Amino acid sequence: MAINDMVPFIAHRYGTADPFTIADKLNIEVQWRELTPGILGKTVYVFGQPIVMLDNCVKHSVQSTFVMAHELGHVLLHEGLASYYSLIPNGDDKSEYEADRFAETLLILYYVEEHRELPENYRDLVSEYGFPEL
Repeated sequence: MAINDMVPFIAHRYGTADPFTIADKLNIEVQWRELTPGILGKTVYVFGQPIVMLDNCVKHSVQSTFVMAHELGHVLLHEGLASYYSLIPNGDDKSEYEADRFAETLLILYYVEEHRELPENYRDLVSEYGFPEL
C-alpha cells in the first residue's frame, strides 16, 4: 500500500493522526532515553516487538512529534528493521526517506485534525510539529 493511501487509512482506523496515540493503540512501547549525540529517535525490536526510543533532548519540544511520527513510519513500513532518526533529515537511505514521507503525511492530517484547516505554509508545520527546517 502506498504511503498516501496507508496514512489516511491508519488515521481513520485509530481515530486520530497523533503519532503518540497511534503508537499507544498499537501497543508500541515508547521510551525516553539519552541516545547517541545527533540521534533523536530509534526503533529496536525485542522478541519481535518494536520499542521506539526518543532522546530526552526532544521530550519537551515540538520536534518530538515529528521524530515519533518518523519512527512510527519505520514500524509500520519497515517491520522488523531497526532504524534511527538523526539531526540530518532526509538521509540517503530509502527507508529513511519513506519514514520522513510517512511522518509528513501523517502530521499534515494531524494539523487538520487539530486546526480544522490545512496549514498555510511549511513554516506552520515546523513550528507546530518540529518538521525539519528546509
